[in-house]
Amino acid sequence: MSSRLPHRPSTPAPPVPNVRAVPAVTPVGQPSRPVTGALVLDLIRTAGTISRVELASRSGFTAATITNVVRDLIAEGLVHEVGRARSRGGTPRRLLELDRTALYAVGVQLDRCTSAIVVTDFAGRRVAATSLRGVGRGAPGETLRTLADHVEDLLASAAVPRARVLGVGLVTHGPQDRERGVILTPQPTPAWQDFPLTATLADLLGMPVLLENDATAAAVGEQWVGSLDVDTFGVLYMASGIGGGVVVGSEVYRGRTANPVEIGHVPLDPRGPACSCGNAGCTESLAGPSAVVARAGADPGLRDRLRMSGDADDVLADFERVARAAARGDQDARHLLEDSARHLGTAAVTLMNLFDLDTVVLAGPAFATAGPLYVDLAQRAVERGALARLLRPVRVRLSTDVGAAAAVGGALVVLRSPLGRPAARESAGEVLPALV
Repeated sequence: MSSRLPHRPSTPAPPVPNVRAVPAVTPVGQPSRPVTGALVLDLIRTAGTISRVELASRSGFTAATITNVVRDLIAEGLVHEVGRARSRGGTPRRLLELDRTALYAVGVQLDRCTSAIVVTDFAGRRVAATSLRGVGRGAPGETLRTLADHVEDLLASAAVPRARVLGVGLVTHGPQDRERGVILTPQPTPAWQDFPLTATLADLLGMPVLLENDATAAAVGEQWVGSLDVDTFGVLYMASGIGGGVVVGSEVYRGRTANPVEIGHVPLDPRGPACSCGNAGCTESLAGPSAVVARAGADPGLRDRLRMSGDADDVLADFERVARAAARGDQDARHLLEDSARHLGTAAVTLMNLFDLDTVVLAGPAFATAGPLYVDLAQRAVERGALARLLRPVRVRLSTDVGAAAAVGGALVVLRSPLGRPAARESAGEVLPALV
């Protein structure tokens, strides 16, 4: 989203509670009652409808704990009963469901070349969405002000009561310091490094803002809105750059500092081109959209034929021109994509072998047109090299929502955190750990 878009003055925002620095850790030992409630909400959200008995079984909490927590959630207007399950003998179990209109969340995917905003209801279903220009070379403060305007406009157009919006999941490239809400690298420009992203956007919108890695968010989004039949899988996310995410047993793998699976900066060829991270021959420098566009631009005939911009802020648009040309039968364009896809296939094998995966999903706006070609060549690579193939089938799949999976995941990060239990959070009077 470009900060060059027109900015309209906004009214002063109310004070923001100190919840933007929510660390991504899993509760250790017996969770507090607010955290227990957030976990129960997430189980109901995932199941759609579920009984108290099933909640106790899936959560590991006692029946008494579930009874008390559900009673509180019903009193808070977050959960209601929706009838009874079919009886198999004995008293039919009463089914629970979230009140979808009780609360909402916003997910924002921010990239140099393209951005997206998604609004979801309390059940995680999309109610509004829009796509925007990317960050470009805009200054962080001005860009975030414009972004805040777009968020406000989308909420208004969708008639979402602003007072019911829990917060924003801001999704960017990594590495990040999620606790401080900053990016740790000088991209897209040096001004963005260590700029207080979440604090600034929270002040502009008057609501909590959580920072999330784009590939991790895409994994969360794919887990929720995708058609996967597994609870352990990897994601290769390609926008302006390449990132990775892994979900293990339905839980996002985060590592020590919440900056895991930087597959874009795993060297594949030590004699390859220099990468911005300091290594040579990284996945991103071999397979990323910038690499494809640079090779296309070095071919005068192809560059002129596709009317490529050549501007760094238009990398994804130029990549899309290459992808569409390949789809039309342009062999020069197709060869460039095939070379990129083979490298990405090697990265998929690496990801599978590191985490013992049998499924990898390709997500991100770069796959809008080129996705099927990348899936085909990456599938061939994993069938040759993924060790999991010796025990079970391995597969590479295309995301069901390549462009917005990360933004959806950003909204779900908010819903699945203790921000999704506002009454309990306020009564606790503390910053609670996130669940994802």
